[in-house]
Amino acid sequence: MKKVTIDKIGYIVIIVTIILLNIFIGSNIKDPIWIIQAIVSIFTLIYIITKKIQKEKNIIIKGKIDIAVLIFMISTIIPYITKNYVSLEGTINFILKYWSVYGFYILTRNIITEENKINTIKNTLIIASIIPIIIGYDKLTINILEPILDYINSVKITDVRMISTFGYANTFAAYLGLTTSLAIGQFIKVDKKKKILYGIYIIISSITIMLTQSKFVLALLAFIILLFIIKGIIDKKISKKWIIAGIVAIVIFVIYFFIAKEISKPLEITEEEKTCVIRGIESNTKYEFQFNIDAQTDKNYNTFEISIVEINRYFAEKTLGTISFSQYTGTKTINVETNEQIDHIEIRITNKLNQKLTINELQINGEPYILEYKIIPEEVVRIFTTFNFKNSSVWQRVDYWKDSLEIIKDRWLIGSGGNTWRMLYGQEQDYLYYAKEAHCYILEVWMSFGLLGIISYIFIIAITIQNGIKEHKKILSILVGVAIIAIHSLMDFDMSYLIIEMVFYMFIAIINKDDKLEITNSKILETTIAVVFGIVVIGNILGLVAQCVEDETGTTSRKIAPWIARYQYNQIMYLENNQLQPENKVEYIKQYIKNEPYQNQNTMYEIMVNQIIKDDNQTENAKFLIDTWKNISIERPYDIRILQYRGEIMLKLAENLTDEELSKQILELIIMEYSENSEIIQDYRKNRETELVCRYKYKYYTDTYEKAIELLNKKNEV
Repeated sequence: MKKVTIDKIGYIVIIVTIILLNIFIGSNIKDPIWIIQAIVSIFTLIYIITKKIQKEKNIIIKGKIDIAVLIFMISTIIPYITKNYVSLEGTINFILKYWSVYGFYILTRNIITEENKINTIKNTLIIASIIPIIIGYDKLTINILEPILDYINSVKITDVRMISTFGYANTFAAYLGLTTSLAIGQFIKVDKKKKILYGIYIIISSITIMLTQSKFVLALLAFIILLFIIKGIIDKKISKKWIIAGIVAIVIFVIYFFIAKEISKPLEITEEEKTCVIRGIESNTKYEFQFNIDAQTDKNYNTFEISIVEINRYFAEKTLGTISFSQYTGTKTINVETNEQIDHIEIRITNKLNQKLTINELQINGEPYILEYKIIPEEVVRIFTTFNFKNSSVWQRVDYWKDSLEIIKDRWLIGSGGNTWRMLYGQEQDYLYYAKEAHCYILEVWMSFGLLGIISYIFIIAITIQNGIKEHKKILSILVGVAIIAIHSLMDFDMSYLIIEMVFYMFIAIINKDDKLEITNSKILETTIAVVFGIVVIGNILGLVAQCVEDETGTTSRKIAPWIARYQYNQIMYLENNQLQPENKVEYIKQYIKNEPYQNQNTMYEIMVNQIIKDDNQTENAKFLIDTWKNISIERPYDIRILQYRGEIMLKLAENLTDEELSKQILELIIMEYSENSEIIQDYRKNRETELVCRYKYKYYTDTYEKAIELLNKKNEV
């Protein structure tokens, strides 16, 4: 095969991959990414082997940037080799994903080197991004593309924000920030006819970013536009009429916004329940809510209800006041007083039988408050009026970062592999929250891949900045787009998405295309990398095949891709639900607990306890469970359901064990954990329960503790 042929095929593979990435969008938990990872890793392996046959040198290492990227990729493997991971599935999946991204980087580094190819890649990305834009508008309006989304197993989350197939508005906004930057760069360079096309895209993508309500990306976009305008003026590539048109458009929008945000219309509640969020509420303050209501019903009992609910910074709810009514026209008043830790207030309106309810006006402490805007979408108003550092999206991230640092403190050297945050954040949190991502890529890299990972990533960024500055006139739009992703990922989880990672590293390769380093002998290194890619190819193919043959038993998929937890889980649950008792059932459970010690803890513990109780030979398996309870932290101590459930399971085993010493050890564990967690279970503000529910569950948990003491005393007396 001639050199030009493999490079041309690689060029096509890169373009096709970009298009597929814009179709199969999803985070690291989405199944369709196996298709893309398989395609990229297979072709990368073929490419490296072909180049070696052609005796071409320096395929892997061409410059300093390649060393930094390779070291980063090596860091993803270390937790697996050292068995320091907290999730076997997460670790292997991260290795397969990152090395597939690395394959995309290698292809780009070798193939996309000429200016015309770089332009084609930019245009491909801009055009392909229209796919998620169209899907995004469809999801917000007519929703006719849902069958297609079902077919490609895409994200189907609904939201008032523009989320498209990303399922997360902020990352969608960051991605469009990148593509919009590319489009602005092209807009400045091309002739007048093409300017219209790029101009249309820029307008549509900017409106779409606005609908995502991502304030940070919108601010970055405004800065980008200003930056390119200044550059265009300096380079004399933007005429005065375009500048004047832009200024006029901005002035018109500002005037429209300030007028429109003062014009309200009555809020008609047609659904059964409606929630209106009120932010900017002060703590320890008295508020009077006056509702001007027109309620029409043919029922002679209360069919309508309005409640003022306080949400504190720990997501706990407290109803401050409620009014119920039937047919009524006039004013209803609710007086409330907020608490110390309030985050915001929700007005919850119930229309039980879908009768006619209209709120004509709301006044808070005598001042009008608009619930429904007449000539401007509420989402647009929120963008420009709700940002402040007291906003929950700000302080929640600070809490996540603080807990991330606690995880890193014990795992800073080697890291704990993929999904470290997801498995461990529950043990570090000081109130109950659910967050699958750490919302900071730097911290995620450090906790997942250790010191080597974070240092190599910093070097990647530093080298890219150094080389990018040298060539900034030619690649400014790429530099700015990559900067948007890099900066935004410091406070969000954009890099959990395969599309973001692949595009990011593709542009890292393009920015550093002239980075050179003299390498005398790289034959052994390239052979080693080829072997690793061979393993990656096998892993991606197995993951893809396992997904295709998945059934309710999980047995076949588990045999094909045994590291994927849900296949193991499905098999265990199938055996349990169908009351099947193979001899190795407990071994399946033990293997699951070893591989995924922080997933489905109590479910696995209960099934194993039930099986141990039935077995004649209890000792070995009971010891395994006791060691697990001693060494593996509770999944989420602030989730009091988990605490209760765990205590019951432990007590059940202690009561039914014939081995007295082992039984005593379990009882002592129950007593010790109660002393550690009894305060947590009572703190209703932090565990998202009401005070009454917490009292009940605390009593229930205390009963388990007291039974453990009583049983231990009896055993000690004997």
